[in-house]
Amino acid sequence: MGEHRRAGGRRGVSRGLLVLAIAVVVVVALGFLWVLLGDRINEQGKDAAARCVEGDLSVSIVSDPGLAVPLKAVADKYNKTRPTERDRCITIEVRPGDAKVTLDGLTGDWDTASRGQFPAAWIPQSSVWSSQLIAARPDVVDGSPSSLVTSPVVLAIPAAAAEAMDGDVGWIELPTLQRSAKAMDDLGLRGWGELRMAMPVGPQSDATMLAAQAIATEVSRTPSGPLSPEDAASPLVSSTLRAMLASAPATDLGSSESGVRALQQQADPATGSIHAVPITEQQLYAITKDDANSSVVALFPSGPTPMADFPVVEMTGDQVDAAQRDAVGAFIDYVHDPEQISTITSLGFRGAGQLPPATSTVTFPVTPTPMPMPSPEAQNAITEVLTRRS
Repeated sequence: MGEHRRAGGRRGVSRGLLVLAIAVVVVVALGFLWVLLGDRINEQGKDAAARCVEGDLSVSIVSDPGLAVPLKAVADKYNKTRPTERDRCITIEVRPGDAKVTLDGLTGDWDTASRGQFPAAWIPQSSVWSSQLIAARPDVVDGSPSSLVTSPVVLAIPAAAAEAMDGDVGWIELPTLQRSAKAMDDLGLRGWGELRMAMPVGPQSDATMLAAQAIATEVSRTPSGPLSPEDAASPLVSSTLRAMLASAPATDLGSSESGVRALQQQADPATGSIHAVPITEQQLYAITKDDANSSVVALFPSGPTPMADFPVVEMTGDQVDAAQRDAVGAFIDYVHDPEQISTITSLGFRGAGQLPPATSTVTFPVTPTPMPMPSPEAQNAITEVLTRRS
């Protein structure tokens, strides 16, 4: 006999299929909920960072005084973007600092009462200072310093001597010109006597140290490569630089700027007490940019040109935490943005931004052969010669 169907004439749904369908629905729902939960966690993380759950954090950068003003302007713009690092709200604070004073603090005991917050980074005028810090306290320097901007070293000379000296005077000729009473006569500058080149070693006078490095490089016959520590400490280099320093005319305050002011005020450049002063191109531009007809011009001695490199010395140690180090890196990246770096280069510093228009004193020519940077040991040897008290 045949089997009867259930009422209504339709077969029932398989229990196994029903269970499978329910399982699929549950899995899809769980997956959807997991995605929603992940998005919620991400959003909460972003919200937490935006709220700076770890609090505010001030990040101090001590800068060369000449660079501090435009760098602070960039920092103020950066702070308005509300930067965060490691759930901390960051405020970059740029303040000027004398290089010698800053070096003394970093190599000794940093007194926050008199010096302010311990810096997360230091940007001196040149590697003359970072080399000394690396030698004295390598443990506080995080990695190798990198240049933020540059400025070539020039000689500020009387405009009356520019045509005679331009192209005929190199770094290697300077020692001879300074000690020979007839050397300037040979250039057609009769009545000038020997070259009276000041060599100030006071505040913001890195140009003297850098010029001495260029002279040492030429005297030791190593112009194709960086000055070695052995050549920098050689008797030939030491005696040459000491002789130049001994005969160099003094400047008020021992600064490059005061030497340029003295040049500008001399009634007769031939008989004046100063004929030349090493100075960075940017400093000379800042001093003379408003002069309609300057009595002083920038001379680029022939040979590789020494450069003030404004190194970013990132600090490490117990007084600088990870968020501050990260903040310094992020800020320096921001500074290198073309729009931001132009705030700095518009004042005469060299970088990826546009330079200001040429003046009667500073024309911003291309420097095709920058001097190779000597090692920290070589730079320190030259600094020691010029600053040693005998």
